[in-house]
Amino acid sequence: TKAMVERYVLLGRFAFYQDQSKIFEKMSKQYPPGSRFVVLPMDMAYMKAGRTKENYHDQLAKLAKLKQSTAFGDQVLPFVFVDPRRMTDEPGFLKYSFHNHRVSLEDCKVRQCFEDWQFGGIKIYPALGYFPFDERLLPLWKYAADHQIPIMTHCIRGTIYYRGKKDSVWDYHPVFEQSMGNGKYDKLALFERKNTDFSINFTHPLNYLCLLEERLLRKVVAQAGDDRIRQLFGYRDPDTPLETNLKQLKICFGHFGGDDEWNRFLESDRYSFAQQLVTYPGTGVLFLDNHENEEERPGKIEQLWKNCDWYTLICSMMLQYPHVYADISYIVHNPDIQPLLIETIQEQHPVWRQRVLFGTDFYVVRNHKSEKNILIELQAALGPALFDLIARENPRNYLKTRE
Repeated sequence: TKAMVERYVLLGRFAFYQDQSKIFEKMSKQYPPGSRFVVLPMDMAYMKAGRTKENYHDQLAKLAKLKQSTAFGDQVLPFVFVDPRRMTDEPGFLKYSFHNHRVSLEDCKVRQCFEDWQFGGIKIYPALGYFPFDERLLPLWKYAADHQIPIMTHCIRGTIYYRGKKDSVWDYHPVFEQSMGNGKYDKLALFERKNTDFSINFTHPLNYLCLLEERLLRKVVAQAGDDRIRQLFGYRDPDTPLETNLKQLKICFGHFGGDDEWNRFLESDRYSFAQQLVTYPGTGVLFLDNHENEEERPGKIEQLWKNCDWYTLICSMMLQYPHVYADISYIVHNPDIQPLLIETIQEQHPVWRQRVLFGTDFYVVRNHKSEKNILIELQAALGPALFDLIARENPRNYLKTRE
């Protein structure tokens, strides 16, 4: 107990700093000169856990100042955090137009972050109370896909989640269905009542199929209350493919689903879906279709949602969609992940080895280990070549955008 308390005190000490540069300095000095860092802000104003200490716009402005500083500017790679509820409350947060299904940003906060402040990507945290395919986010996802702007999303069970009253519309998944027997299907029921349990329904990796898979995105677009969304994607009817889609979306699953899900994968020796990364190394699990006859299989998503480990799901997405990544932040503190990590990035897995990213989740992970402890321990476990792959080469590709 004493050791645990001491670790949390070490974590809490970082929160006492009033200036972001002080925190950044403490972290960066634990890495070799020339290291660069993705910095991820958080907008917690809508999680119903009380008033935030700092205005989100002030947080962004301070991060921009850090990016522009002579001391740290070259090292800082900031992302902008987006929450669809802020888009509703602040029309000036995201403004856009589109022509020929291509989105252009107008004068707005997101454009300022990208063009004036040189932010490099987008961060989301659906556990705070929304699905990643919220229609208010779709124009931004189209812009990100067109320009290959990287997106980072939280994907692990955690202690930060929506604390307000559960909305009744969340009782059923907006897109996925479940079997009702006799060949009939209805919306997938989400039975969890406690907020701490329900948050996984927002975080679940299968939600991102509603962006990456055209057949599911078509359902999302059809349900949109704003007709501009249907125009943007070229929606015609439920049976006609969209004129444009989000298959090129570049997205990273932060925390790779969680070390508990890695262990669940290793322990699943009787569940058929958990073996399909081995049985079908080119695709892994097919989410909507059968491997045998390539026909669509209604109800399969329900089985995967309830029973399949998140490591299998994320790895399968990497195999099937060209710009899906995952990082090992936070779970990197656990040495038990190292054997499976090393196996995942071996040469016989050419797709996975190019999509796994090093990360630590500083300073949240400090209640386990220091940055230099994590860094040295992982370098020793992986060796120079594999560490360079996930810490330099893969992040460089993930962060690369295009005009």
